[in-house]
Amino acid sequence: MKMKIVGSILSLIAIFSTTTPISATEGMWIPSMIKSLVSDDMAAMGMKISAEELYAINQSSVKDAVVHFNGGCTSVLVSDKGLLLTNHHCGYSRIQAHSSLENNYLKDGFWAANHDAELENPDMTATIIKEIRDVTSEILKDLPADATEVERAAMIKTQTEKIVAEATEGSHYSAYIRPFYYGNQFLLFINEEYKDIRLVGAPPSSIGKYGFDTDNWVWPRHTGDFSVFRIYADKDNKPAEYSEDNVPFKPNYHLPVSLDGVDENDFTLVYGFPGRTENYITGNNVEEVLEVINPLRLAMREASLGVIDKGMAGSELTKIQYAAKQSRISNAYKKWIGQSKGLIRHRAVAKKDSLENVFQDRVRDNEEWNEKYGSLLLEMSSLDVQLKPHNISRDYFIEFYYMGPEILRFSGGFNELVEMSKNKNVPDEEIEAWVKERLGKLGYFKNYDAQVDEDIMKAQIRHFLDGQPPLLFTIKLKDKKESLNEFVDRIYEETIFDDEAKLKDFLEGYKRNDYKKIEKDLAFAFSKRISDYYYDQTRPKMMNYVPTQDSLMRVWMSALMEVIPEKTYYPDANGTLRITFGKVEGYSPFDGADYLHYTTLEGVIAKEDPTNPEYNLPGKLKELYEEKDYGQYADESGEMRVCFIASNHTSGGNSGSPVFNDKGELIGLNFDRTWESTMSDIMFNPTICRNITVDIRYVLFIMDKFAGAGHLVEEMDLVKG
Repeated sequence: MKMKIVGSILSLIAIFSTTTPISATEGMWIPSMIKSLVSDDMAAMGMKISAEELYAINQSSVKDAVVHFNGGCTSVLVSDKGLLLTNHHCGYSRIQAHSSLENNYLKDGFWAANHDAELENPDMTATIIKEIRDVTSEILKDLPADATEVERAAMIKTQTEKIVAEATEGSHYSAYIRPFYYGNQFLLFINEEYKDIRLVGAPPSSIGKYGFDTDNWVWPRHTGDFSVFRIYADKDNKPAEYSEDNVPFKPNYHLPVSLDGVDENDFTLVYGFPGRTENYITGNNVEEVLEVINPLRLAMREASLGVIDKGMAGSELTKIQYAAKQSRISNAYKKWIGQSKGLIRHRAVAKKDSLENVFQDRVRDNEEWNEKYGSLLLEMSSLDVQLKPHNISRDYFIEFYYMGPEILRFSGGFNELVEMSKNKNVPDEEIEAWVKERLGKLGYFKNYDAQVDEDIMKAQIRHFLDGQPPLLFTIKLKDKKESLNEFVDRIYEETIFDDEAKLKDFLEGYKRNDYKKIEKDLAFAFSKRISDYYYDQTRPKMMNYVPTQDSLMRVWMSALMEVIPEKTYYPDANGTLRITFGKVEGYSPFDGADYLHYTTLEGVIAKEDPTNPEYNLPGKLKELYEEKDYGQYADESGEMRVCFIASNHTSGGNSGSPVFNDKGELIGLNFDRTWESTMSDIMFNPTICRNITVDIRYVLFIMDKFAGAGHLVEEMDLVKG
């Protein structure tokens, strides 16, 4: 027995030796709970402001300046006129949407001289969290101990709807409830959602996306990854749809902006909305990611990116049309490469296995635990085996249908019209209204190139078909004598869904029985075959396992916390507001490499390569560098700092997150992680995981000295010393 205990302790020391409370920076903490969980650790690392200043509900606090930007990124309020800073890549699709050959804001940048020149963004949202409330006891209070997973889910749904309705009754607020620790805790988030968000400014991509795909996820980094928006509200400062009568929003709190910069070992805090992490999955799950899932995704994306990159290189119009699409596809592509490298190099599977061995040893030696958890890991492993083929099928579907050729999802969107037309109970007026609405959405073709789309399908279709179980998606669609390339050629030759004029013609003359023409359209038929298989077969099979999977993960999470209490447990990211803390520090990613914690404009200039579109620079920036005309934004040494790294635990969704110093002042915008750090979505390693931040002084320098938009800087509360 004594030897087993010693062995367990040694295993844990090996796994957690770098995660003591003071030095460790792992964890994504719920703001309403930092006072009870980690405020002492934060203070020990150097934080000078209080937990109440970071999060309060009865008075203004820092949380009121942290904004969920359009559901996928984070942004920060920096003036009393609703001025928002976020990343360039977070605003990229909107900058692209406003761009044309005549006004190429992606290439040249955009700066509104005044409020009237700021650009509307339909359907964009900015959400501010008003309150976070633990509702676990309310959610679970009437749940019988012997409830099945299906019964549990139904009761939780009912309670959730009731609590949300009560929390928002009589107000303009919205709310949602999210599970934490895999359903062991539930939190209510009450929000205020603004819907009039306007583009104020963006640097040219040669600054905001400098280094493009080559530098993405890489340190040293020299990218001015920021863009500027503004929230508008009605005359009562309440959320409102876009109107010329709306006025700049006056927030409860906006962040002071520091000109002091950072030094090594300075305290840093990131406040934002990380998307999704899976830090508590098992070694089996990690193995599947490394051996099956990531290679599948990479093959599919590599195929499409080869086509898109070639098309963008050959045409300025295609470059504008596909800029945001290419960025969306390539971002995850490169991340998954780095994630796999990091997980393999740092022996993630072995470390997970070691933790599970410690867990199993302790369970085996405790009669109560053995009865509750003795077969838990075996049950989880068995479920993984059963789910694996369905996971593969799901990922192929996502990569081909949602991330591949656009014609599949565009034509598939007409299935609703087909079903309405078939249904005799649907009046002609409803069908006519649907067609009229769709005619108003043919702006889709502004960013579509049929040849590029066809080439993407040709590049991906073999991977998609070969990777599936023996299912003939093309049966009775593809002629037996046709090659796959010939089949794809025929799809695009015969369809009406890749040609705006043809489709417009068809819709303008649409009659109820014309649904038959849609059904016979080869693109529509192929799309429907693929989506029907997923939604009618793959997904239902997966959903059959969901209750068991939910139950096992909830028990696994609870069991870990009970059996290995010496480890600190934070909830996985799920798109909700979190705080992470760390310090400014360089790192050594591999033997022979030792990286500083910051980069400068000198490094930007050194990377310039006029023959490479990823490293072109505007002449004005080079002039400012030559003249060392940095204004008040230079470092004490006279350098123009560009980016810095710190040991904050971040993830997707933290893009645009404000980075604070120990006094709660804005020092930068989080925009990336180092390539080695992408493993942190599954396993955090404090020795090499670093988040990348654009120094706020570089942001201000570009606004003021480069773009001549000093009026925006004047809106902010600048502090120094």
